[in-house]
Amino acid sequence: MLKIIDVDLVGSYTLELVFSDGFHGVADLSGYFSKAPFSGIKDFQKFSLTAAGSLNWGGNELSASTLRAVTKGVQKTAATHFNVQEMEDVIKQASWDSMQEGRPDILQAAIRSYVEQFGHSQVIAKAGIKSRTSAYRSLKPQTTPNFATLVQLGHAVIELAKENVSERSTAQR
Repeated sequence: MLKIIDVDLVGSYTLELVFSDGFHGVADLSGYFSKAPFSGIKDFQKFSLTAAGSLNWGGNELSASTLRAVTKGVQKTAATHFNVQEMEDVIKQASWDSMQEGRPDILQAAIRSYVEQFGHSQVIAKAGIKSRTSAYRSLKPQTTPNFATLVQLGHAVIELAKENVSERSTAQR
């Protein structure tokens, strides 16, 4: 299933999107936001990334496949798409935004997309979390996550990413 794994605001109704299949590009959503139900949304910047990988503006949702259809960009292979520094930057920004807005779901969504990329069991093991239930609960969108668990999971995905890059560069030698 296609998901959005990263999103950045680049203009008044323009987003830079990265999809789970490696597609990366820019989507101009001004057409959507000039018609109902999106025309009633006052603050375009106040959106969330759902567990399904869609974007949601207070109950009005655009699916990843809908957004992919209007995104102009390029397909990148997993090797060129994967950037540990970018991952760290996304998690740091999501942490900051979560604290500034009092919304742990922002950090939760960012980390959830990376956990899904590496696999829950591998990330939970790397994080050293004893309670798998606690880890799963912290990633579940319907719950208020435990911030400490999210931090552990964030560190684990970054470590796994570094290991993957290191293994890839060793294999290419």
